[in-house]
Amino acid sequence: MTNKKRTGFAYSVVVSTAGNFAPVLAGLFTAPLLAQSLGVDGRGELAAATAPMLLAIAAITLGVPEAITYHVARGIGRSRTILRQSMTLLVSAGLTATLIIALLADTLSAGSDELATLIRLAGFAVTPGLIVGGIRGFAAGRELWTLIAAERTLSAILRLVVIGGLTVMGVLTPLSATIAVAATSVAGGLVYFSMLRMKSAKAATASEESPRLLRFGLGLWMGTLAGVLLSRLDQIVMVPLAGTYMLGIYVVAVTISEVVLVFNKAVRDVVFSAESVENQSARLSQASRISTFVTTIGAIGVGLLTIPVIPWLFGEEFAPAIPVTIVLLIAVVLGNPGSVAGAGLSARGRPILRSASLGIAAAINVALLFVFVPIWGAMGGALATLFGNVIAGYTNILWMRVFFKVPIIDFLGIRRSDATTAIAMFNKITKRKPSAAGGEK
Repeated sequence: MTNKKRTGFAYSVVVSTAGNFAPVLAGLFTAPLLAQSLGVDGRGELAAATAPMLLAIAAITLGVPEAITYHVARGIGRSRTILRQSMTLLVSAGLTATLIIALLADTLSAGSDELATLIRLAGFAVTPGLIVGGIRGFAAGRELWTLIAAERTLSAILRLVVIGGLTVMGVLTPLSATIAVAATSVAGGLVYFSMLRMKSAKAATASEESPRLLRFGLGLWMGTLAGVLLSRLDQIVMVPLAGTYMLGIYVVAVTISEVVLVFNKAVRDVVFSAESVENQSARLSQASRISTFVTTIGAIGVGLLTIPVIPWLFGEEFAPAIPVTIVLLIAVVLGNPGSVAGAGLSARGRPILRSASLGIAAAINVALLFVFVPIWGAMGGALATLFGNVIAGYTNILWMRVFFKVPIIDFLGIRRSDATTAIAMFNKITKRKPSAAGGEK
């Protein structure tokens, strides 16, 4: 039995896009402050210090947040029990990850005692980060996109205020910046207290729910882990393979290229929730095409602006980040259709297929990182990402063709009907108003 849908697809995408845009916007404002205050090497140290934490928050989830979304959206089990058991799993995973980060800090710091201390310090944010991610998954299952947007916006504003304040006071260092990034990564979770007071509906025993969550979650987690390796491992290995200078260049390119991921992430999140309730191949493929079109336009604009903006905003020493950014933008565009298709696979109860795509891509990506980065530094990391994104994305599209008979061409290009649908969605959205309860009607 599925939950009755509470929000329109288009409205959900718009609200989710707004929530995803806030962290990116904050990143664009804080990136020049960090670059100018810390320099290339200092910026590289900050990235090296926080990369293991961010990797762990994204990777050591056991697929639990996605499993929560899937089960809550479909009305499977008691919501409150699902959330409680999920928190137990996530806390256990978080504490384990913090310990692993502490043990690996000396290796990841390439022998720098100061950097190893920063890595261990940032590791304490992993457990709170996993908890917030789990609650976010619960909110997504209930289609509370406004609340999710508020959480991400609050974290972004706090990061901007804290880093801006440290800059003005002249005390922005790798240490203070690491603490600021770690703390503000999870601070937005405070907005979920209002949601946790809501009542749940459907009943089921704890013994029924826990194995079900783990089965579905672990199937998703293998793909999530591989996906995180694709997007985060490059920053982990950059220091041992090429040094902090190259990581400083690379992280600026990543920050800028992530601007064009905003719409794709929103579409992917909403598609997963909507397809979990009801499978609609036409909606899925159209969402992929529109997302790719919007992302392509954004990538072209960002790519053109990158050439004058990076030297002006970050300083001439960051000019080598320009070609790296362009390669990463191409990687985002080429991987976009498959990322939406992957959300469709997971929502249709086939998370293993998405995991297989990402696993193959991650294995190739890791191999290329160790070959390319020592030779080409930051550009090597970007090229490895490009290959990984293409392999993962188009393997997902192939699975949709083989198992669900969705033609490959349906995920590609743009149709006249897509423009008509987009305009109709916009007209519908402008007439909608959010409900007072925090959801949308």
